[in-house]
Amino acid sequence: MAFLRVFFRTLGFLTAIAIFVIFINILFYVSADNENNFHYFEGDRDSKNIIAVINLNGPIVSNINNNLISGINDYIDPEKVKKTLNNLEKINPNILIFKLNSPGGTVSATSSLEKIINDYKTQSKTKIYFFTNEILASGG
Repeated sequence: MAFLRVFFRTLGFLTAIAIFVIFINILFYVSADNENNFHYFEGDRDSKNIIAVINLNGPIVSNINNNLISGINDYIDPEKVKKTLNNLEKINPNILIFKLNSPGGTVSATSSLEKIINDYKTQSKTKIYFFTNEILASGG
């Protein structure tokens, strides 16, 4: 009887910790979702020559569930990239540079990301360049 009591207390404690960790991950995910995170760095503010840089770090995955399961803190979500590109249309850059650091990702998420970037390029007529000084593998 004592064994079962200790077992269920331990199980309850571990379950509470798991729920807490999931809650903290969701909180960080929601708070990090800035839709208008554009910053002016240098040059003439009134210039029509705008260069935008988007930093993409981590594996390419499609949803938060993959993040919670594997404990990944930084990842590339195609839907977040799509939101960023939609917001980027407001400033209408001439050139867009993707600064990548990715070990790859899932096939479906990588395919979605490629389609989103191609659609943006077609609609906006923006020149797009990709740059890395870190890791690029697989889907990256």
